[in-house]
Amino acid sequence: MIYTKQLELDTGGNFAVVNITDQVRDYVRSTEVQHGQVLVYYRHTTGAVIVGEHEPGIIADLMEMFERIAPIVHEYKHHIRAVDFNGHAHVRSALMTINVIVPILDGELLLGTYQEILVIDDQTDPAPRYVVLQVSGE
Repeated sequence: MIYTKQLELDTGGNFAVVNITDQVRDYVRSTEVQHGQVLVYYRHTTGAVIVGEHEPGIIADLMEMFERIAPIVHEYKHHIRAVDFNGHAHVRSALMTINVIVPILDGELLLGTYQEILVIDDQTDPAPRYVVLQVSGE
């Protein structure tokens, strides 16, 4: 069977890292799938979904790294349209992934001790963000 659900997140704008592990775990359990996988997919071009540790030092390190690679203040070609000024977010998201797949065994996510499912959003303006969860298995 395949089960699909969409989560709506309020990330508040700017650089945000949101831990959605509990929401994914709860949804997987609700499907009663014992063996399979869950796809976690980010529906935007200014962020990503990763598996990592939701720890303040790591988040600060990510922010610093992204600022060095794709600084917020820069003359991005994307800004020529003068529609939005989030070129940094598009460049940064191209360096990450918009989805992760996590195995399910005996109805539980197979995550390591410090592994958590994180949404990274770098959109300049606050806006609802959407993550699709798709569970498949038996």
